[in-house]
Amino acid sequence: MLAKRGIKQMPKERYLYVSKPLLINFFLVLIFLTLIFLLPFNTGSTKTSSLFKNKEIFSDLDKAKEIFFTIKLRESLDRGSVHRLYFQVEVPKEIDDKSLMAVAQRIVKETISQEYWHGIRIDFGRFGYVDFAPYGEWEKAGETAYPRYEKYRFKCILNPLYSLK
Repeated sequence: MLAKRGIKQMPKERYLYVSKPLLINFFLVLIFLTLIFLLPFNTGSTKTSSLFKNKEIFSDLDKAKEIFFTIKLRESLDRGSVHRLYFQVEVPKEIDDKSLMAVAQRIVKETISQEYWHGIRIDFGRFGYVDFAPYGEWEKAGETAYPRYEKYRFKCILNPLYSLK
């Protein structure tokens, strides 16, 4: 009847309806993504930094600042997913065992603060070598896919003929 008098009928408004379960799922996903974003990303570095505070493992680290040394060779010895690192280091001719250990601790600290390795060997030439590996055993490096440094220890194999103690 209104159409006959020249009055146009307004089209019905259309709304987008979303089902309640779909809306709830959307908000749950949004909350989940927000929680993931708020989690700390550097969980590995906190474990590494707590390792450096362990004075039992890194007991001579402060001494290393005074010692001059040269890294002659840095070589990756990778086998499959096991990453090992080998250093050849030149030190002064007159050096004692504690100083060698301090140099080894400094090299290990600088290396594992930048990248992950399963085992590190530092060769001091005629003075001997130092390993940083799980339980101090070079052969056990790579037992776990991700290096857990809290089980790592230093193992010194030094030549007694050149030792100053």
